[in-house]
Amino acid sequence: MDHPSPQPSIPSLEPGEPIPNTGVTQALDRIRQRQEQDAIAAGLPVPANGAPLPNDVLRSALFGVAARLYKHETKIASVQGVDVYLVRGYRPTQEHLDVWEQCLRLATQHGTGKKIRFTAYSFLKAIGRNTGKFEYGWLKETINDLAGCLVRISNGRYSYFGTLIQDGFRDEETGEYIISVNERLALLFCGGNWTALDGRERKKLRRQPLAQWLHAFYSTHKEPYGHKVETIRQLCGSETEELWKFRQVLRRALASLERATGWRCWIDENDLVHIEKAKSMPNPLSG
Repeated sequence: MDHPSPQPSIPSLEPGEPIPNTGVTQALDRIRQRQEQDAIAAGLPVPANGAPLPNDVLRSALFGVAARLYKHETKIASVQGVDVYLVRGYRPTQEHLDVWEQCLRLATQHGTGKKIRFTAYSFLKAIGRNTGKFEYGWLKETINDLAGCLVRISNGRYSYFGTLIQDGFRDEETGEYIISVNERLALLFCGGNWTALDGRERKKLRRQPLAQWLHAFYSTHKEPYGHKVETIRQLCGSETEELWKFRQVLRRALASLERATGWRCWIDENDLVHIEKAKSMPNPLSG
């Protein structure tokens, strides 16, 4: 959900406002540039628990439920007011989100744009994965995917374009990594536009990508409102073509989400998905 943030608000003209004279425009540009620099210097917010993730990312299909390679710029489904484009690379999945979240967690400790060192072993342990040969290879490929995923994200006022991980180095013998996270990612967190996911709840949903996506999406809303099943299918990046089949999968994911969180989750007679976070309400999925 939205949070107060140390990043300053960056002024911009509202649609329909008259264009000011050149002197005022230049003054606004200087103010905006200075405040952008201040926001970047402030870095990522540091939540009490978890890692900060931009709401604009979680409210889209960027980290969806199915991977796909994009060779040309493609608009990714997102909520109204947010534009997300995957310029090139693999569209990341919920497993990629676990890795990216840990990278951002480390960036809050070491700083964006700075060298971040870790071993594959420590990283895998931190995200609750096993530490066998398969997982080492999985982590390597996942970080490569994030480094190769070039995106454009804009919410009308703040925009970011770049890769999800800026660059990196890996020692193939020791398993040590050195990566950096683009400092301009901090602009996506301006105005408290971020959420720290509940790691315990998310862990209960492991290997359930749709349930994990729902958890991340609805975690950004204090009081969620209803969405059509078709809208959820688009926003999560599902490649299930038949809506009735997706609805079946969605019902199972909602049941899992309810068990993991205590939220009240159901689909009504108008095909609207509802989430209520009050934990004392009766369970509509039972019986």
